[in-house]
Amino acid sequence: MYSTRDHSQNLGRPTRNDVAREAKISGATVSRVLSGRDDIPISAETRARVIEAVERLGYRPNPNARALMTGKSGLVGFWMCLQYSRYRSQVLDRMRTLLGHTELAMAVTDIDEEYHWDHCFTRSLRVPVEGIIAFDASDSIEALGHSYDRLAPNTPFVSMGSYWSSAKSYVGTDLKSGAQDAMDHLLQTGRRRISYLAPWNSDLIDKGVRYEAYVERMSAAGLVCDTISAPGVTSALVGEALEEKMANGRTPDALLCMNDDLALAASVALTRIGVKVGPDIAIVGFDGIAETEDCPCPITTVKQPIDEMCELAFSFLKTQMKDPRAPLQQQILKPTLVIRASTAG
Repeated sequence: MYSTRDHSQNLGRPTRNDVAREAKISGATVSRVLSGRDDIPISAETRARVIEAVERLGYRPNPNARALMTGKSGLVGFWMCLQYSRYRSQVLDRMRTLLGHTELAMAVTDIDEEYHWDHCFTRSLRVPVEGIIAFDASDSIEALGHSYDRLAPNTPFVSMGSYWSSAKSYVGTDLKSGAQDAMDHLLQTGRRRISYLAPWNSDLIDKGVRYEAYVERMSAAGLVCDTISAPGVTSALVGEALEEKMANGRTPDALLCMNDDLALAASVALTRIGVKVGPDIAIVGFDGIAETEDCPCPITTVKQPIDEMCELAFSFLKTQMKDPRAPLQQQILKPTLVIRASTAG
């Protein structure tokens, strides 16, 4: 049976006034809640009623009307790398959900791709946004941070993730401490032939905080570092790289994978050739995506604080949008090592 929406006052697209009637409050209060304003006292109960009414009616603010009334676009730029990654997809979905409870919409830009080819931000800055959140822009964030005041002095900016600009507000994640925890766990469980698995075309195959932590812990333990470069993140391509390594008589007893996509692929590839994940070869991933818990052999992973990171970054941005002269807000979050069967002895 199909569900229907009762718009007795408006048979077309639900309006702000429909939401106000549904929530039994004024239209002005609806606008204040959906714009994310916190400078006017509005009770948590009233905010909840507005959000519930919005969801029941399927209300979506009209961006054109908002722009005409306020002179603002209603857009927030979300700058990220769009190369395939389940982790990036989950971060993007979380940020979309946060903005979905406001009158703001999201304009997504592959900032690393533009900077890689053009060494500038002209195309991205052409989009009329009210603020920008840059997520894990590994290639471009340093250059962007140094030149942002010149390029977009009046547009609030927050960076978040493993790469951030200390010149502006940011919510960073301390991946190095997470990698150190992962390596300590592998060493404490008796693993000694630990290989670092990364895509061959990644800039992070032999650098970055994950790799640095790997090298530091291996060197401190007097062990030989070994990198396995996979031609891609599919189980077939990762399997080729692992089988080649084992055919050369250098079978690892553990894999520290650059991300969870590689960890999942490695788990499938090893199981396919009869290797027991955990007892034979331990696997640790990075990011903490949901799929690592649901696979046949749940994978130990360094879980990133996605919800907290996105909520803080959006909060920081709203503060700057409300008051461009507000002090910078900067915070570092620590990921959590989630230990599962893939590192069992």
